[in-house]
Amino acid sequence: MKKTILLLFCAVLFVSLNSNAQSSSSTITTAVVTVDPAVYQDYVGKYKFKEAPFEEVIVTIKDNKMYGEAVGQGSAELAPTKETSTDNEIYEVVGYGGTTKFIRDSNRKVIKVILNIQGNDLEGEKVVE
Repeated sequence: MKKTILLLFCAVLFVSLNSNAQSSSSTITTAVVTVDPAVYQDYVGKYKFKEAPFEEVIVTIKDNKMYGEAVGQGSAELAPTKETSTDNEIYEVVGYGGTTKFIRDSNRKVIKVILNIQGNDLEGEKVVE
C-alpha cells in the first residue's frame, strides 16, 4: 500500500513538474520577424521634426538593416517587430525602448514617421529631395 501511494505521489509530482516546464518554455519564445530589406528603401531619407530635441532623423540602410540617426543624438537600428506588416509599419528603435511608425499617403508613398520614445510621440515629415 505504501509503495502504491509513493508511486502515485511520484507520478503526480512528475506530471506537475513536466507541465510547468512546458508552460515556462512556451512563454520564453521570441518571435522572429522577417522583412524584405527592399521594403526599407521606401523609408530612406530625411525627416524634419518641429517639436523634438533634434531637428531631423536620417534613415539609412547598411548590410540589409535599417538605421535611424537623430542628428546630434545618435544612431540606432530600426528592427522589425511582431507588429510589423505592410499595413502596420512599426519598427523597434533598438537600445532606446522606442518605436517608429512610418505613415504612407493614399498613393502608398511614405510621407512621415512617428517616433515614440518613453511614451512621447514625435512626428517628422519626410523631406522630398
